[in-house]
Amino acid sequence: MDTLETRPAVPNPAAGKSTLTRLGAVRWLSPTELVRTGLKAVLAGVFGQYADRREMQQGPMFEQSTFPHTGDGEFWFDYVSDIGDGFDATYSVASLLASDLDLPEAGGVLPRGSVLVMGGDQVYPFGDVEAYEQRTTKVYAAAFPEAAGGNATADSPVLYAVPGNHDWYDGLTAFLRVFGQQENIGGWCTRQKRSYFALDLPHGWWLMAIDIQLDTYIDKPQLEYFKKVAEKIGDNDSVIVCTAVPSWYEPTESSIDRLAYFLRYSLGERARQVRVVLTGDVHHYARYQSDQPDTPILVTAGTGGAYTSATHLLPEELPVSAKLSDTRAEAAAKLTYKRRGETWPPRPESSRVSWTVLWRLAARNWTLLLVFAGLYGLLAAGALLGSWLWVVALLALAGGGAVAFTKPRTGSRGRRWRYGVGLALVQLAPAIAMVWWIPRIAGEWGWLERAGVVAGAAVAGGVLVAELLAAWLLVVSRREVNVNELFAALSIEDYKGFLRCRIERDGTLSIFPIGLRKSVRDWEPATGDKGPRLVPKPPEKLDVRLIEPPVRVRS
Repeated sequence: MDTLETRPAVPNPAAGKSTLTRLGAVRWLSPTELVRTGLKAVLAGVFGQYADRREMQQGPMFEQSTFPHTGDGEFWFDYVSDIGDGFDATYSVASLLASDLDLPEAGGVLPRGSVLVMGGDQVYPFGDVEAYEQRTTKVYAAAFPEAAGGNATADSPVLYAVPGNHDWYDGLTAFLRVFGQQENIGGWCTRQKRSYFALDLPHGWWLMAIDIQLDTYIDKPQLEYFKKVAEKIGDNDSVIVCTAVPSWYEPTESSIDRLAYFLRYSLGERARQVRVVLTGDVHHYARYQSDQPDTPILVTAGTGGAYTSATHLLPEELPVSAKLSDTRAEAAAKLTYKRRGETWPPRPESSRVSWTVLWRLAARNWTLLLVFAGLYGLLAAGALLGSWLWVVALLALAGGGAVAFTKPRTGSRGRRWRYGVGLALVQLAPAIAMVWWIPRIAGEWGWLERAGVVAGAAVAGGVLVAELLAAWLLVVSRREVNVNELFAALSIEDYKGFLRCRIERDGTLSIFPIGLRKSVRDWEPATGDKGPRLVPKPPEKLDVRLIEPPVRVRS
């Protein structure tokens, strides 16, 4: 962590220079991070059942209708998701969101959106006021400073946000303080009072952003809110739904069932007018479409700053419940959705990058390396001292940890045990050989020599186990096991992006998927009184491009 000197967000000759904290990307396989975030997730799930903040968003204080955005000409809005991780990736994306983009392959300039929709997981590893401030709001305010005086104008872009699971880890308290108080975030103003909202967009388009808590049920007040919104939707209008989880990726039906229930209960017959479903949560860009008419396009775009997720393991086709497009469809009915266009990162690059886990896992999660080294050191010491009960207890603890770490995407509990025991054997076989071998070789040595053996076992064992874990992740990910952990271990800050969307006068929606190949790592203070507070330090630059040609959806 370091600080960067910048000019003040609001020009003030007396203010001098200000500083911006530059936090690194979260190291997800760090033992402390695994334990801390795991406990937060468990507590959020438990207390969320008894104190659901969505059901408390009632009364005059939380009164909220639809948010109209009218106009006769073209209308532009942006969608970004899974932000608020490392500074470099988050600020790189934020500075692009704050700017007009001149992309010849897109036909010219793509202006900054009048609306910015944040689609979930606005902060990592979990939401609290300090984390939002350091990893999100200050970063976005530096990329798009508010005007002198700090007052929003009619031309100020509006920011809306829907929470993801990481926003929910404190029970949604910090999220509502940040996004539900109608306060500016840099040059963006906020309007929402609840954790969900509906936008009445020009030329017959509506955007509905739902709060699914930790991918659980949708509360009754929220369902009723959107039911009232649906009454305003015209026969020829079209709907975009934003949700925090790509239900179509989930191996069980529960997630897609909850989304289908929302469509059936709140939208009713208007559910057939849903043309696009936008989501994040998985940190890549991918698009799936069905050949059947009147079915929504499914877009995952969680590329706003969090570690990059794999695309080379995405299936060509997905069976998706027909209830997503037809609320009257039978429960067992499926539609085939095919992956279309390009992904981000591109599939060949995703495959190539996955191999770097063999050296990046240990380098980027060095505290995990220390834990492995400590385990082998304690095992060696126990073997030399003849403390076999201690040795067996440590081996059992490590084996249990291996099983708990194993996460197959599909299959029974037995499949998890098979892969978990396999991981335990891979990691503990060298340890078992070591505790058998060391007493026979060094059992009669002096204390100093024994200490050297323990130290050597700790170093060699720590490195060996880290490499074995990396190799195991690389192999089993091809079997849809621990795919997320494979790329979480890499903490890749490149292949970022967002969606820039245009609604044309004839009602056509054009989605421009914006890709950033490499996040900037070297910044310098900007000059002048306007624009971002930090700019890339030459020769670095924001290497922005279209991921694929614009996706056009006719109303």
